Amino acid sequence: MTHRFLITGGPGFGKSSIISELEKKGHTVFHEIARHIIQNQLVTGGTFTPWQDVQAFSDQVLEGRKIQYDEGLGKTAFYDRGVPDIAAFLKKDKKEIPPELWDYCLKNKYFNTVFITPPWESIFHSDAERKEDFMNAIRVHRAIESVYTELGYQLVHIPMGSIPWRAQFLLDFAGIK
Repeated sequence: MTHRFLITGGPGFGKSSIISELEKKGHTVFHEIARHIIQNQLVTGGTFTPWQDVQAFSDQVLEGRKIQYDEGLGKTAFYDRGVPDIAAFLKKDKKEIPPELWDYCLKNKYFNTVFITPPWESIFHSDAERKEDFMNAIRVHRAIESVYTELGYQLVHIPMGSIPWRAQFLLDFAGIK
């Protein structure tokens, strides 16, 4: 049986740390593809970054997330962001959401409960791949909530706490041992 559990939320609110903790516990996880693309572009001098060519960047992220989605078939897996996050980032920037992207989101669903990390200023930090300040990260978070709600997902906020505690909260809520 396939169970694709999504962890989403604004940048810097603890998603990747929770994903890493779940991986340490032996669960199947899919790491954030966007960060990998940005790292690669910075190393190679490429321009497929959200601050240089958002459309080309979004296209690459979409292809990577489609591959991750397909690789989750028949598994219980945890995803650090999903395809609808692309629509949320575009929405936040007041960019048009391509109809084919929205159509993909409607036809290729994750588990109906989506886990979301709320804004948490004391753990937030910017870096070479995450250029948003805290207020912009909150705007991303709000766009994500809006898009996932519009797509019919139930949002469950992961409470603040230690990384192991947050990972266990998610597993307990999902009924996974």
